[in-house]
Amino acid sequence: MKIQAVSNDDPSVNISGAAQERQTEQTGAKVRRQGNVKSIFAGDLGIGIQNDPVSQKKKQAQNQALKIIGEAWDVDRRFDQSVAGYKDKIAELHRLRDENLHEVQIRDEWKEDLRQEYGVSEDSQEQKDLKLLEKEKNYEANYRQKSPITLTQEEQDRLAEIHERGPTEYQQRCMAINGQQARFEGENYKLEQEEKAYNAAITSTKLERLKQHEMVKAQKKADIVMEAASREVVGMLTDEAKEYMDKKFEEQTEEAKEKAEEKAEQEEKADRLEEKKEQLEQRIDASREKRREQEENRKEAAERSREEEALLSGMMEAGAGGIGATTEAQSDIKNMLHKMNLLDEDIKGSIVEAKLEAYS
Repeated sequence: MKIQAVSNDDPSVNISGAAQERQTEQTGAKVRRQGNVKSIFAGDLGIGIQNDPVSQKKKQAQNQALKIIGEAWDVDRRFDQSVAGYKDKIAELHRLRDENLHEVQIRDEWKEDLRQEYGVSEDSQEQKDLKLLEKEKNYEANYRQKSPITLTQEEQDRLAEIHERGPTEYQQRCMAINGQQARFEGENYKLEQEEKAYNAAITSTKLERLKQHEMVKAQKKADIVMEAASREVVGMLTDEAKEYMDKKFEEQTEEAKEKAEEKAEQEEKADRLEEKKEQLEQRIDASREKRREQEENRKEAAERSREEEALLSGMMEAGAGGIGATTEAQSDIKNMLHKMNLLDEDIKGSIVEAKLEAYS
């Protein structure tokens, strides 16, 4: 991971930390596998986007990393500002040197005008002596600077003759102009030395910047911060996932327990209903058996009643005895028939009671 800090002074540098922020906000409700590594997204864990600990930890790490980068950027910017300041100074020195060179060139034109004014040809002895006087001045100036300019013995002898008789007016005026040119050239020499100093300062600053490696160090520190935050975030997500799975397992276990209890209760109810059904069937079977027995008894009693009624009827028809006796016998027979009728009603009442018990 590389983090680039941005400065308001330099729009060419871009920040890539915003991509991490977008990535933090995009949480998914899924678990995906990448190779042997399982990535758990916070969307399944019920974590809020704005205030969840994972987003806060990432945001905190980003801010810390950007702070490290920003501090290093300030150091680098100070280096850059120093170098830029030195370069501005050098540019100003170049401008002054160009102005001085321009002044020297103007004075070269002045000397050419004097040569033509005095009618001195370029190959005349007077012009040659002027060149020798100029070389002498340059020799004296450069001798102090340990310049390689030298004068031969012949040149020294000729200079002695010129000084003994004195320079011409033309030579004097040209030498005066040479003095002005020497002043401008001397200033340029100082400017050159100053420029060398600034170049040396630029080189030293760049070396110091390379030696410190502030941005490289800051990038490494930022990487360490982000990696540590990533590990912590993974730990937090793992804990959240474990807590979520434990909660889900507990809920599922409780739900399964409730379903098992409900199923057991329903089975118990079903068993009780089955038991009641069996009991009712047994009672119905018993009632049916009782009714069958009563029906058989009723039939037997009815049969006996018919037989006895037939017998008594025969006895009444036989008329054994007198009228009184007949009347008394008939009365007895009627009583017996009355009792038989009562017996028949009792049998019918028992059947009705059996039916009522069956439906109770």
